[in-house]
Amino acid sequence: MTDQLGIGIIGAGGVSGAHAKAYQYLGQKTRLVAVADTDADTARAFKERYQFDQWTTDYQELISREDVHAVSICTPHHLHCKHSVDALNAGKHVLVEKPMAISLEEADAMIAASERNNKKLAVVYQLRMEHDARRAKALIDSGSLGKMFYCEAACLWWRKPSYYSVSWRGSWNTEGGGAVINQASHHLDLMQWLLGMPKSVEACAAVVAHDIEVEDWCRATLQWENFRGSFIATTAAELESDQNRLMALGNHASLQLFPFRPHSRSDEQLGQIIDVLKKVEDAGLSGHVAQIADFVNAISRDLKPAVDGYEGRKSLELATAIYESAFAGSIVELPVASTSSCYTSLGKREAALAAFGRR
Repeated sequence: MTDQLGIGIIGAGGVSGAHAKAYQYLGQKTRLVAVADTDADTARAFKERYQFDQWTTDYQELISREDVHAVSICTPHHLHCKHSVDALNAGKHVLVEKPMAISLEEADAMIAASERNNKKLAVVYQLRMEHDARRAKALIDSGSLGKMFYCEAACLWWRKPSYYSVSWRGSWNTEGGGAVINQASHHLDLMQWLLGMPKSVEACAAVVAHDIEVEDWCRATLQWENFRGSFIATTAAELESDQNRLMALGNHASLQLFPFRPHSRSDEQLGQIIDVLKKVEDAGLSGHVAQIADFVNAISRDLKPAVDGYEGRKSLELATAIYESAFAGSIVELPVASTSSCYTSLGKREAALAAFGRR
């Protein structure tokens, strides 16, 4: 492989533009070689806009190119596993959009393909790369909040009916779920990254506003070793604007994200918080640019990506536990076993339709 990393992008809609712009931002470290999309007009226009060498409607053609060394997967959720595994088997490093797959079975197949082929697998959770998120992580890891006793994450969004008119959305087979696995995926990732994986979850979910088979509302109670938390996700919130919330409460201080705001009534504790925050360097990059820079650096220096397959799997496992609890009406312990009814995409869909009814 040359020093310049040849890049391919599979899927030229939605978030793919953020990937192309991020690779371009890295300058001579990368070269945009090929883009693949099943729609020829979309692929051609994307190629021209971002100055790729080639476009194609066949992703197999893209991953067969020797000058493509790494691939971004920006396709609908149900295609993430197949496209990732095929690219890894073709000897390419892979960066896949969230959620990494629609089932834990698929995620495990992707991780296995990465290890079998000795190629990097990274999952896009770009909010981890934000300066405020890294400051929050530093505060929690330092113990500055004191003894944790509560946390809360909320994703209160509205999606128009037209949002679900896109063929793959609103279906267990293709989107893999609704508000939990899609819109709130970042919230789940940040929650477990900052606080660790909970021991158990108890959830309820429903279809309350949209004519879809997946949930557009969910609430869950999460139990850690020594504290509890709550989680809510919806695409049916009739609010003036979308709202995001992540909050951690300790007996010495509290912390909010969206926006970042630590607080304590103790001047001494505030001083400790300020000392911790001073040590968190601003990397100067954020969002997709920061994560793609990390991905490229991991390849060139043979390092572990910031969010590798195992890290990307965690939020999917948490979402799976929430679904299993909501469908069964019972508390679900983590980790989720391979014998779980929701471990496979087919099992999850059947459990969901049994709970929600068929639409």
